[in-house]
Amino acid sequence: MSLKTEDVSEALQAIKRIQAGELIARWDKGEATPTAASKVVDNYLEAAQHRAKKPMRARTAKRIRYTLLDFLKDTGIQSAHEITGAKIEGWFAKLKAEGKSRDTVHKYGMTLKPFVRYLVEKRQVNQPALNWEIPEAGKHGRKNWVRLEDVDRVIAASTDPDLTFILYCGFKAGLRRSETLNAKVNWFDLGAGLLHAQNMPEEGYALKDSDNRTIPLSPSFKEFLTGYLAGKASNGYALRPEKANGKNDYRYDFKRLVYTHFKRCGVTCTIHDMRRSFASNLVSRNQSIYKVAKWLGDGVAVVEKSYGHLAPADSGIDVLG
Repeated sequence: MSLKTEDVSEALQAIKRIQAGELIARWDKGEATPTAASKVVDNYLEAAQHRAKKPMRARTAKRIRYTLLDFLKDTGIQSAHEITGAKIEGWFAKLKAEGKSRDTVHKYGMTLKPFVRYLVEKRQVNQPALNWEIPEAGKHGRKNWVRLEDVDRVIAASTDPDLTFILYCGFKAGLRRSETLNAKVNWFDLGAGLLHAQNMPEEGYALKDSDNRTIPLSPSFKEFLTGYLAGKASNGYALRPEKANGKNDYRYDFKRLVYTHFKRCGVTCTIHDMRRSFASNLVSRNQSIYKVAKWLGDGVAVVEKSYGHLAPADSGIDVLG
């Protein structure tokens, strides 16, 4: 990278700052990923992926890296000590002026806060750099989910076994997309009627919530799996075992397969809405929020906030007459 000076003394000082990881790149036109800036961000992401408690997943680190580099570029920051609360709030204002949604700006704030906190702990920026509020997310009404009668209709309409497996994983087990893709045959204990979602460190795969969890198999899902998993290797992928991991985020992209089917069935649904439907259908049928949280791998407070309004009216109030 250019040192932007012809003075030898200044150049030597700049080199030392780069080697120490202090200098964040000068964002020249066309300089998309300057080495010095990448070092500061990558040091943070490397530490986050190897922390003892809830390590960051590689795919998440990749996404966060883009956001942090955009922040440095957009604000013109050249060294870590230039990061201030005022510059951060100015960046949020700029994003809003450009038409970014409240949810997007909120997510950027959620990404930026731990990064700045890390720099404060490393004494690369001063404590006042944390004196700013994460922008509020947009106001949401009830999020979309598919009722159980339509879930059963959508699953029954599938003639593709792989598609049926995907639908069952989302609608009847609440699995995330990455979990459906990485599910191994040995995750499914048909004798006990249980699905064991597991971390696989030897393959570099970790569940988003970091903890292994067990989900009971519904009768229809269990019956389908008896035939679907027959003859497949125990340690192989349940879905498309012939597809190996490549350069993409997902081993196999089933988005088009699923969305074409949803359109054909006349339902409005996203891949994540399947997981949301799993929780919504359970809570609305009076299953305990504690159990649903355990099966989802989410905190009880998170599940109560997202789905508590769906719980049937509590007849306990009747004792008051």
